[in-house]
Amino acid sequence: MPSERKDNKDSNKEVSHLVSKERRIIETGIRHGSTKTAIARTIGKDNSTVGKEIKLHRKLKYKCTLPRECANYKHCKYGRECFPACEDFKPFTCKRRDRSPGACNGCSNYSHCRFDKYIYDPADAQREYETTLVDSRSGYNITTQEAKALGEKIKPLLKQGLSPFAILQAHPEIGLSEKTLYTYIENNVFEGLVDIGPMDLRRQVSRKISRKKANTYKKREDHRYLNGRTYKDYREYMAVNPNDRPSVLKK
Repeated sequence: MPSERKDNKDSNKEVSHLVSKERRIIETGIRHGSTKTAIARTIGKDNSTVGKEIKLHRKLKYKCTLPRECANYKHCKYGRECFPACEDFKPFTCKRRDRSPGACNGCSNYSHCRFDKYIYDPADAQREYETTLVDSRSGYNITTQEAKALGEKIKPLLKQGLSPFAILQAHPEIGLSEKTLYTYIENNVFEGLVDIGPMDLRRQVSRKISRKKANTYKKREDHRYLNGRTYKDYREYMAVNPNDRPSVLKK
């Protein structure tokens, strides 16, 4: 039994993807000043996974108004006019912000601190993760934000009857080839973002379906000639007319 528990724990650590509940636990741990190792032990993940999660999704909520993050700003003899060769410059470091847990949630000195402040929000982190997950599975070298911006730009041009070639000639800043733009439209890359589809292409209506796609569709057969001539129809007729049996030819 102890070996099985250990195996389950190790297999759980191998799954590095976090869920929304685990991100909320991470935020709670940061707020209470827990270390990354303690947070990782709570959710059953590796501490490197927790560290990467906080560093990747924390947001700068307050930017230091000082020219440089100097720990000697209170005793600056130059009137806080920073210059690169200042001999009194001492880089400001915060154990909580820069090491563990890695964010300023719940810091007792938050309202008095004049340096950069980072906040970890589990809801924002989950949304960013889901967006990244969709982008990574889309199979195309374009993010959701880029696809939406591109779709909004070409939609009115397609409605005017312009082809992708004409659009790219008039807007070279798009930076795509004609084939790539056709591929995006024909494979519904803009689905759910902008109302653009294959039928918005002029050539799509007149072009014959390719042989490869045609083989995926089964042709519908006309079975109207079987109306009233199936075995089921024969059984129903004989149930109503039991004496009307066909004559058997003798040899």
